[in-house]
Amino acid sequence: KMIKLQSILNEIEDKCPEATQDINLNLRNRQSAIENQGYGPLNPNLPNDKFWDKKAQMWQLDTIDEAKQSLCGNCAAFDITEKTLNCIAEGIGTDGGSEDPFDVIEAGELGYCRFLKFKCAASRTCDAWVVGGPITNN
Repeated sequence: KMIKLQSILNEIEDKCPEATQDINLNLRNRQSAIENQGYGPLNPNLPNDKFWDKKAQMWQLDTIDEAKQSLCGNCAAFDITEKTLNCIAEGIGTDGGSEDPFDVIEAGELGYCRFLKFKCAASRTCDAWVVGGPITNN
């Protein structure tokens, strides 16, 4: 029975995370992360001082700059393994070949959050951030 259970687990592990293939599920999970885990900021290219000040206070840090060091891109749940990036690319697909899905992944610095089950951007953060990432092939 243990061999059968391991076989089932391996089979599940071989499949792409559902949210990488279903945009509506991904959007629902991302919205939940925004509402319940403070995922953001919306546009990381802006200063977003209010957003980062809230994070600094929550994490009991001295400065916004300290909070800005805890990003999805260095979180232990941020999966950027080759397999997962291929899943994200497969889910993005193409519109007849004019767009390379890996260009979208690179532009957004996308990965997959194993905690909150959605595609996320490396330059954002959330309340569930944990040191030690990202998850890579190494």
